[in-house]
Amino acid sequence: MAKARLLITRFAPHALRLSNLLNAQGTAAFAQPLLEVKQTAEFDDIRMLLTGSYDYIIAVSSNAVDYTKWALADNPWPAASYLAVGKGTQAVLRSATGKSVSVPDKRYDSEGLLALPCLSNIQGKRILILRGLGGRELLSETLTARGAVVEYYQPYQRVAIELNGSLLTEKWRRLNINGVIISSVELLERLLVVVPESEHKWLKNQTIYAPSKRITVHAVSLGWSSAEVLPGMADQQIVDYFK
Repeated sequence: MAKARLLITRFAPHALRLSNLLNAQGTAAFAQPLLEVKQTAEFDDIRMLLTGSYDYIIAVSSNAVDYTKWALADNPWPAASYLAVGKGTQAVLRSATGKSVSVPDKRYDSEGLLALPCLSNIQGKRILILRGLGGRELLSETLTARGAVVEYYQPYQRVAIELNGSLLTEKWRRLNINGVIISSVELLERLLVVVPESEHKWLKNQTIYAPSKRITVHAVSLGWSSAEVLPGMADQQIVDYFK
């Protein structure tokens, strides 16, 4: 098997940080964020965080934690039980709140969160989900169906970065890229937009590495020939995977 030469499409500065760690251990990696994050109009509306009384607060990304922390400024985080979608987000949330943060054992997505025992009997519980604008509704819909009262705080949004796809694809070919780290379906579909259609055959011969089976299954449905599930999206989990 050829040694991995990876394109990292995560948000900046996460992409550069991860590529530096991978290169330091001898795995060739190149950072190219495809989306950027910007605050939303909801960023300043933190009344729910200051006055709301929640049983659980769930963070579905590290960006959601960072933007919430910036919005709160010097105000304390609410008293609640905290949960995170994965270990990377868990570490950021634990640092921000100074509180214990629960995380799924294996599957780091909405399905993994929903399998946590603490979310199985939540009739009448109040839950706040910290996330970017838009995204999957499975978590909220399922928790609501279980009897919880669910609200969102969405302080940031994902915005496409304008890129010259032809030049980038030419560069990636020269670098002999053979794998792409993708953290969401949205990034996967953005990659298809950035890369010219004439280069999609080449692109779909690259291995997709993603943190959930849902993303890899979607990649295969779009025509990728190879897709592997990563153990998570925390930097060290990815570094260890490619050792």
